[in-house]
Amino acid sequence: MFLLVFLLAAPAEDVAARLRHLTSAAAAWAPSPSSDGTRVGFLTTLFGTRQAASLPVDGGFPTQLTDEPGGAVAVRYVPGEARRLIVTALRDGKRRLLVVDEDGSPPAPLDPAPGEQMLGGFSRDGKKLFYAVIDGDKVSLRVAALDTGKWLEVAPPPPAAGAKPPADFPVALSDALGGLVALGPPAPDARSILAVVKRDNGEVLVLVDLASARGAYLTALEVPAKVRQPRFTPDGKTAYLLTNAGRATMGVDAIALSGRARRTVYAPAQELDAFAVSEDGHRLAVAAVSNGEDVFSLLELPSLRAQPLAAPPAGALADAEAPLVWDRTGERLFFGWRQADDTTDVWELRFGYGAALRLTRSPRPGLPRDAIPRPQLVKGFWLWRPPDVAKPRVAVLLQADPARPVFDKRIAALNFAGMAVLAADGPDAQKKALAFIRDAPDLDARDPLLIDTDGLPVEEPAKWVGVVGPKGGLQLDRDTPNLEALVKFARRGGGA
Repeated sequence: MFLLVFLLAAPAEDVAARLRHLTSAAAAWAPSPSSDGTRVGFLTTLFGTRQAASLPVDGGFPTQLTDEPGGAVAVRYVPGEARRLIVTALRDGKRRLLVVDEDGSPPAPLDPAPGEQMLGGFSRDGKKLFYAVIDGDKVSLRVAALDTGKWLEVAPPPPAAGAKPPADFPVALSDALGGLVALGPPAPDARSILAVVKRDNGEVLVLVDLASARGAYLTALEVPAKVRQPRFTPDGKTAYLLTNAGRATMGVDAIALSGRARRTVYAPAQELDAFAVSEDGHRLAVAAVSNGEDVFSLLELPSLRAQPLAAPPAGALADAEAPLVWDRTGERLFFGWRQADDTTDVWELRFGYGAALRLTRSPRPGLPRDAIPRPQLVKGFWLWRPPDVAKPRVAVLLQADPARPVFDKRIAALNFAGMAVLAADGPDAQKKALAFIRDAPDLDARDPLLIDTDGLPVEEPAKWVGVVGPKGGLQLDRDTPNLEALVKFARRGGGA
C-alpha cells in the first residue's frame, strides 16, 4: 500500500476553521425522565467529553452531573427520588456504576467489585437496584439496597434448606447468564428479571427467578435471532421484546410467562428500530424505518388502533440502548434525535399535543445549517458530496449498523476537505461500494479510502489506497472523533 497526497478543494485555513467549528458542535441523547416528571437526565458532549447532565422538563440550562475522565455511557433516575441518579461511567476502560445526586456531591461507587458492571433496573419504589458484575467469564447477579448501600448476590438456597429447583426454571444461573448482553428490567413484583444473552445462533431472552437463582429460555436457542429492549407488562405476566425471530424484519412480540406461548403484537413490513409500552400497558409507541429515517406511530393496546401523535423533523433515533422512554404517566415520550443538518438533541412528544418539543439545543457555533452537506440516496447508498468539487475522490464509511441520512462529524469533516463520503453496510458492503464508485461518472474512482469505524474485516486491502480505523489508534467514535487526525489520514491516503 502506498501513500497518496492530494490537494484539498478548500484552502487549508478554511478547512481548519470548519474542523474547529465541527469539534465545538455538541450533542445530547439517551434521556431518562424522573419519576415525578419534573426533570430529565441525559448524556451530552456539551461540556467537552461525554458526561451525564440533567435539565428541567419545562426548560432551563443543563446541570452537569459527572466529570469522569473516561466519560459516561448511561444515566437513569432512581424512581421516587427526583435528585438521585445512577450513572454508568467508564473507569480504566470498564463500565462502573456510580450513585450521583444533583446537589453536586462527588459520585459514589455502587460496588467496589472489580470487572464490568451492568445496570439492570430498579424496583418500583426505587429501594432496590438490580445489576450484574462481569469479571472474565464469571457473571454475578446482585441486588443493592440504595438506602443502606449494602448489596447481596443472587445465589441458590443452601442445600440445608431442602428447596427443590422449580421445574419451569431448568437452567442454572451461571449457564443462563453466560454471554450476558443486556440485563433488565426486573418484574413489577421484583421476583424475577429479564436478560439478553448471546448464543451460537444469535441472542436469546432469559427469565431469571431470583428466589431460586435459576433461569429459563423464553426464546428458542435453535432459531437465529436478535433480541432487543425486553420489558414486562404491568401485571408481570407477559414479556414484550423486539425481535426478528422467524421473520425478515424486527417486530414486537409478546411471550406469556406461564406456558411460554409467543405471539406477534406488531410487525409491519418495515423494520422497527424501537418500541415503548406505557406503564399502564395501554399505549405502544414504535419507530419504523423508512428510507433510512425513523417514523413514529402510536397504537392503542390491545386493539392496535392508531392514535394521533406529533412528528419531529425528519431524522433518526440517536441511541440503541434507551431509544424511546415513556414517563410514568404515559403522557410524554422522550428520545434522542439525529437530523441531517443539525445537532443531536433530546426531544419530547406529548400525548394530545400537536407539535414535538426539543428539550435541549446543543451548540454548533460557526456552523450554520446550510453549511452542513446533506446526503442523497443513490442506488441504495447514502452519498454525501462536497458542494464545490466537480469530481471528488471518495471515502467509504464502513460500519456495522445500517447507514442513516443524519449529521455525522466524521462525514462533514471529509466533505469540508473536498472528499465525497459513501456509507456502506450489510453483506458484501465493500465490494458493492467499490463497484458503485467505479461506475459513477461524477466521482473520482482512483484510490478510494476506507474508513472502518467498527473494526470490521477488510476483504481486499489492496483495493484501497488506505484503511483508517480504530486499530490504527485513530479516535473515530461518533460523538468525539479526532477530526484533524481523520483529515490528515485522508490526505495521506490512510498512512500514519
